[in-house]
Amino acid sequence: MSESKTTSAEEAQTEERTFQTEVQQVLQILIHSLYTDKDVFLRELMSNASDALDKIRFRSLTDKDIVDPDAELEIEVAVDAEAKTLTITDTGVGMTRDEVNTNIGTIARSGSRDFVEALNEETDEESKLKLIGQFGVGFYSVFMIAERVVVTTRSADKDSEAVVWESTGDGSYTISTTKDRAERGTQIQVFVRNDCEEYLDAHRLESVVRRHSDYVSYPIKVAGKQANAASALWTRPRSEVTAEQYQEFYQHLSGDHQEPLAWEHTAVDVPIQFYAVVYIPRQSPMELLFAPEPKVSINLHVKRVFIQDDCNDLLPLYLRFVRGVVDCDDLPLNVARESLQNNPVIAKIRQTLTRRILNKIEEMSNNEPEKYLTFWESFGIVLKEGVARDVENQEKVSQLLRFHSSFSAKLAVDAATDAAVSDAAATDAAVSDDAATEVDASADADASADADADTSAESKPSRTTQTEGLVSLQDYIDRAKSDQEVIYYVSGENRQQVEQSPLMEAFRKRDLEVLYLTDPVDEWVVNSLQKFDSKEFVAIDAEDLELPEEVKLEGVDEPIEDRERTIELVSYLKTELADRVGEVKESNRLTDSPCALVVPRGGVSQQMERLMRMSDESFPMTKRTLELNPKHPAIANMGEILKADRDSAELKDWAHFLVDYVLLAEGKVEEPQRVMSQVQRMMSMASEAALKARSA
Repeated sequence: MSESKTTSAEEAQTEERTFQTEVQQVLQILIHSLYTDKDVFLRELMSNASDALDKIRFRSLTDKDIVDPDAELEIEVAVDAEAKTLTITDTGVGMTRDEVNTNIGTIARSGSRDFVEALNEETDEESKLKLIGQFGVGFYSVFMIAERVVVTTRSADKDSEAVVWESTGDGSYTISTTKDRAERGTQIQVFVRNDCEEYLDAHRLESVVRRHSDYVSYPIKVAGKQANAASALWTRPRSEVTAEQYQEFYQHLSGDHQEPLAWEHTAVDVPIQFYAVVYIPRQSPMELLFAPEPKVSINLHVKRVFIQDDCNDLLPLYLRFVRGVVDCDDLPLNVARESLQNNPVIAKIRQTLTRRILNKIEEMSNNEPEKYLTFWESFGIVLKEGVARDVENQEKVSQLLRFHSSFSAKLAVDAATDAAVSDAAATDAAVSDDAATEVDASADADASADADADTSAESKPSRTTQTEGLVSLQDYIDRAKSDQEVIYYVSGENRQQVEQSPLMEAFRKRDLEVLYLTDPVDEWVVNSLQKFDSKEFVAIDAEDLELPEEVKLEGVDEPIEDRERTIELVSYLKTELADRVGEVKESNRLTDSPCALVVPRGGVSQQMERLMRMSDESFPMTKRTLELNPKHPAIANMGEILKADRDSAELKDWAHFLVDYVLLAEGKVEEPQRVMSQVQRMMSMASEAALKARSA
């Protein structure tokens, strides 16, 4: 919270306030910045003014008791070269005193520390500039060119007083009321620094407006002359909008100064008429994606009139990372927020937009794998929700899913090898091209054919170690053995944990691919999906897992005495570990590890149980089944000790350590001190045995 003191409450109602430490740092960075593109300040101020005009335009539909109800909605930029001032005025909604303190006085209060930290980590000047919008410090970019800023504003509320906010960016600001402004809106007077006088040239300002704010749907007048097209970008033909204009509009819309990964411009005439421009960002703040009450960041307009932002009815929640605008001519201007949910027009827009966005994501996954990797790392965990939430598009969403698998490392190596071969081929081709300059002209036709082949090769999506490490469900099916009828998966808290699971041994031995489910939502996803391409999902930690016959490792030639020893040990462990496991049995899948814990038939997996207990601590714990590998030396030795001394204290310790051994690998040790004591005793016994063996 900023500090404040009243200096003249009776006369001018003036307060002097001190910025937070982090905000002061932001100001110092911007004031003393070395940014080469200071145009960003005007773009930010135009964006803020446009937002203010959107708000008053919507409010005036239902509220006629406002200041200047008939005022033209516009933005004016005036220059006074002699006074070295630049003045931006809008006829928007304006601000009250409290709103000024909230929106300007303490702007970026939540993100300023992160902004400073991120800025200090960046070395590239262009990357630094992009952080301005990302962390919500856009207004303060004006201090890149200003030695002093005075904001005079009056709210559209009829009983409001005009307010003056002033700062030199030195760590404090003043705020007071004034009688000098009777009209609604906001005026920002910028006292331009001597080294930034280029922004006192009207032609220069016109150029900046056309470049960065041409999409603003209100007139922007520079020295009395309109500088922008003032038409809604989404209503223009796609062929008339440049990639740069799409990107500029995205920055205006989202405040994100990174280029979006993709966008979709939609114009539909029948059965309803609507326009839309939607964007897929590179990343979104985690608090927006995982807020307690997540929202869809799509703005709704009706006949070019702003109606509401964050319209949750326009897209399903699992697409909440999408940013954009929808404008519909078939809705009434006074449409109520409450009536949107069951509105058939909105339902049709939602259906169309969802389909087009999923098609755009699919197109990215097929043609631009590296870009899709960026998308997946940012939004994959959110997109997965669509499998359970959107039955209509479940199949489409399932095709977009990506997982790491037991083949990921091998696929990455193969991709690296292919890349090396491709580079070598390119080098050879370059040498051949040099030699071809001396070849007879009769070879021109062949050279042309080669060039066509090269172009075709370049058009194919590039494979990288990163993109190949992620596996789609279709990839899995295409690689599966011809007689494999299921999709195997293992769930856990992270990739390292599941890779080290002893349950993977039989699958590695027989070269069967296993998907790694390490996101909290993954099991929810496979439980909702159940099948893909008619193949069921099967967890490899299920007790009733049916492996192909050639994978089973049953000891058909096991001596009778060994078999009896194992049966006795299993019986002993059932009694000794009754409080910790539900069942003990021989394993037909372990090869190298002594034991494993598996989920009993009808039981809940450990990952799902963990999630359930996060919301309900009383959720019952599942007693898993302990599977033993009778051929492992540790298990065989325990059986021999049992035959010799059923009451052995060491045997009891080792029995419990079998469970702890698995829990250690899973990172879920129940009693660390007890396990430490067991390990110490085992170390002592092992070292004594080693000494005896050495002395013998």
